[in-house]
Amino acid sequence: MPSAVVTRKTFICLLVFLLFGGIGTYWTRLGQALYTNEQRFYMSELVNGQASAIERRLTRSLSATRILAQAVRQNGGAFAGFDDYAAEVLRSVDGISNLQLAPGGVVRHVYPLAGNEAVLGHDILADEQRRSLALQAIEERRLTLAGPLNLIQGGVGLIGRNPVFLSGPDGETFWGFASALVSLRDLLRVTELDPEGRKGYSYELSRNNPTSGEREVFSRSSTPLTKDSYAVDLEVPGATWQLVMSRSTPTPKWRSTTGYIASLLAGLLTAWVAYILLRQPERLRQIVKEKTYALERLAFHDHLTELANRRQLSEQLDRVVREHERYRQPAALMYLDLDDFKRVNDTQGHDAGDALLRKIAERLRGCVRTSDLVARLGGDEFGILLLDAESVRDVSRIAEKLIETVERPVVLGSRAVNVSTSVGITLFPADGDSVAAIMSNADMAMYAAKKAGKRNFSFYDRGLQAEALARMQLEEDLNEAIAREEFVLHYQPIIDLKSGETRGYEALIRWQHPRDGLLYPDRFICLAEETGKITQIGYWVIREACRQLKASDVAREGRFGIAINLSPKQFKDPLLLDNIRRIVEDAGIEARRLEIEVTESCVMENVDEAVATLRQLREIGVSAAIDDFGTGYSSLALLKQLPVERLKIDKSFVQDLETDPSDKKIVQALISMSHKLQLKVVAEGIETSEQRRLLKGYGCDLGQGFLISRPAPWPVQIKARKASS
Repeated sequence: MPSAVVTRKTFICLLVFLLFGGIGTYWTRLGQALYTNEQRFYMSELVNGQASAIERRLTRSLSATRILAQAVRQNGGAFAGFDDYAAEVLRSVDGISNLQLAPGGVVRHVYPLAGNEAVLGHDILADEQRRSLALQAIEERRLTLAGPLNLIQGGVGLIGRNPVFLSGPDGETFWGFASALVSLRDLLRVTELDPEGRKGYSYELSRNNPTSGEREVFSRSSTPLTKDSYAVDLEVPGATWQLVMSRSTPTPKWRSTTGYIASLLAGLLTAWVAYILLRQPERLRQIVKEKTYALERLAFHDHLTELANRRQLSEQLDRVVREHERYRQPAALMYLDLDDFKRVNDTQGHDAGDALLRKIAERLRGCVRTSDLVARLGGDEFGILLLDAESVRDVSRIAEKLIETVERPVVLGSRAVNVSTSVGITLFPADGDSVAAIMSNADMAMYAAKKAGKRNFSFYDRGLQAEALARMQLEEDLNEAIAREEFVLHYQPIIDLKSGETRGYEALIRWQHPRDGLLYPDRFICLAEETGKITQIGYWVIREACRQLKASDVAREGRFGIAINLSPKQFKDPLLLDNIRRIVEDAGIEARRLEIEVTESCVMENVDEAVATLRQLREIGVSAAIDDFGTGYSSLALLKQLPVERLKIDKSFVQDLETDPSDKKIVQALISMSHKLQLKVVAEGIETSEQRRLLKGYGCDLGQGFLISRPAPWPVQIKARKASS
């Protein structure tokens, strides 16, 4: 009997042990599988993220070669001012060590030159290590990426070579290469790839050798890869790289060992413990579900505002495009950009800026339906996808509501902040049938709204695209005009208001366009400013004015000078003084015959630098005048710091002088204060005899305007002066 009792107890204990031990073992294996899957998912996201970072940086950096290639084609293969142009490109595009131009395959231009002198004169097509890839680029007419390789000037880097072909009578011919060098170290700096392995990850970055075809590793961590590694291919121009990553240490085994021991102990627990253990699979599945949801939310949502991110907006828009044929669902995409958001960051800090973005995000969500998608695209830009947007009127009302909602004051701490928004709208399918076209059109419409004066909305139309194309055409024409010197100068006399005698002339530029005729500055000066061409044009004006002055009898009389306007960019040019000195010397005229006019706002941007430049101009004999005075934000008291001889009253104060008492008082005050500062005063825009009489009565020294003479070519003005004398 005791024997039977023992056997029964043993059997029951064994049954309980096997039951709960088996459940414990199952839980351990499932937990280990969950941990392994989590690590795999995390590492998969990590390796894909690093690969995307490398691809984005390479794509952005190598875009500089297309910019250079376009510039070479626009200039017909000639590239004057390469250093200035390359410097501007380097400021706009990150991650580039230097830019190169290689006409005929021989490197002739490098910027920056310091540290890269050894590259000059290098014949790419004669270099055995680089020849095959270069010939491939020429044959396929596309950008190729060479490297990583040991650079001639030292270090390891990647060279993107873009073959440039020029159109000619016999078709397109190969001109050379536009190249950008990307340091491998700089490229990896934008990732979390740590060669020292201090971040807990190991990696290897490899490629197929273009010559041998064998896989070669060109960057790796100091710690080796473990067997739980994850690989992804990176598509780069002309090659495929492979990035392999793993944790520096393999998945610990103590987890499973501890779990099995716990399972043995769990077999001795009571039935209520068994009940808890039996629920573990369901609980673990819920954990997996929650973690998966959290990871998906991280991938498709903006962490600051909890809105959808650009990726989710793009995928949702792609779904709408793909399903349109089936459901015929119209939609509208809105791009919003906060006006003057930078001012909040600069004055109150980035924490205040983040708080403002969160508040704006809440307001945007409240303005649309729950079925619509609100996304933060980055920085202070937002996107809203409106579904079933059939009526333009309804979309307009929503846009107006968004603008009104955004501009309500937002309280940040103890201060109320006001911002506004500009909204660009594009409709689907009317404005485009692809995700890229729709998003590009919305962005273009947003910039049109901002250009129209901010706090505004604009629908995309074909005119915006036509305007962009017209601007591109004008920019190309402007480049040709500079090369062909299609500009001409007209001159407007400046007279003594008391005696009526001519005291000088102001040089005014015109463009003799071969197709559109004579163009005035309002058609092209702003574009020249934006593209950086204004400095070249400005020096042409100085050279041409000095040449014409020297070639006329006026130069021998020595009584007249030429006033020339300087753009803000040219005024800040570090070579300004050297160039003016050389131009004056080459023309063979006295420096005192040249007067430089700078606007009030240009001087006030940095008073100390402006004063230094004006003093140096005075030292070489060139006088200076403040142009358009009264339209900026300076004070007359500041004028005593400026080494100038003349002050030009803006024509906006002169045109209503006969009828506006305020303008009369302002002009009288300007003249009186200027005379106390020993400055001559020039009134611009005199168009009536009464204006001239009033200015003369106020004691204004000099004047110019249509009443006196319209701008005309130099020979016409000289002939008129001789006739009057």
